[in-house]
Amino acid sequence: MTPPCPICRATDTSRYCRGRDRLFGRAQGTFLLCRCSGCGCLFQDPMPEPSSLAPLYPEQYWWSGQAERRSLSARILTRLEKAYREFVNRDHVRFLEFCARGGPGPGKSLLDIGCGNGTFLHLARRRGFAVHGMDASGRAVEIARAEYGLNVRRGEIGSPVWEGSRFDFVTMFHVLEHLPDPRLGLRYAAGLLNPGGTLILQVPNAASIQARVFRGRWYGLDVPRHVVDFTPEALGRLLAGAGFAYRLVSRFSLRDNPASIASSLVPALDPIGRKGRGAARAPAATGALEFVYLALFLASLPFALFESACGCGGTLWAKATPV
Repeated sequence: MTPPCPICRATDTSRYCRGRDRLFGRAQGTFLLCRCSGCGCLFQDPMPEPSSLAPLYPEQYWWSGQAERRSLSARILTRLEKAYREFVNRDHVRFLEFCARGGPGPGKSLLDIGCGNGTFLHLARRRGFAVHGMDASGRAVEIARAEYGLNVRRGEIGSPVWEGSRFDFVTMFHVLEHLPDPRLGLRYAAGLLNPGGTLILQVPNAASIQARVFRGRWYGLDVPRHVVDFTPEALGRLLAGAGFAYRLVSRFSLRDNPASIASSLVPALDPIGRKGRGAARAPAATGALEFVYLALFLASLPFALFESACGCGGTLWAKATPV
């Protein structure tokens, strides 16, 4: 007997697969994923308590470009990785600017929920946005402040860290899939928007071609940290039920789509996974692995472009406004 769908409440759900922590190996055993026949979303059964998820994120989950006390080769490698991260995050800024066309002028305010190390906010600030951020991780907040001098506060979904503030844009990139109750995340974001403000979302697309090909080995599942995985139908129902007018875009993401394919094929090469597992290697060995992963990333790029052109890309984007 499987539980009802956490998105559309349908009772016609079935077992989809069992997954394990392929990225970090911090969680023991396997985890059951169920699929809803109504909206197609995938969800963990049993749904974990939020407090049980925090230990599953190692400190290295949040990348830092600070390398002042490392060797010369390590500093060079870190700077190359920083340049790469800023390059691929410009794609997110372009989508933000697309959503901002015809809206508020210069100085438009932006809050990024789940801001991580702040790379996206740093780039958005360069494009004229008045940027703010929040993250549940104290380490992420520390890095964002030290790396880019950002106005970032520590807080979880529902916390009052930005109480009394309102923003023209709220972004939540790869946040909803981590929440046992995604509706709480949407309500929280709506309460932080100015009248007429815009919520911008990105989540892995469980209806993508890569998700179907890799199934339980798909990187986008990231068991057990992802507790709900969305299809276009599921995300649309969630937004409509929360009182948003929305537009869904199955859009290519340079940061996420090729990387998801590469890390599904060889999870041991994933840079975040390697750091999170604490695999200590000499800078030369680390650099060699980085370049092997980059080659795999580039080899995955044509397929990622193809699936996105077919409307079945590895990530879903949404522009939504409370009504």
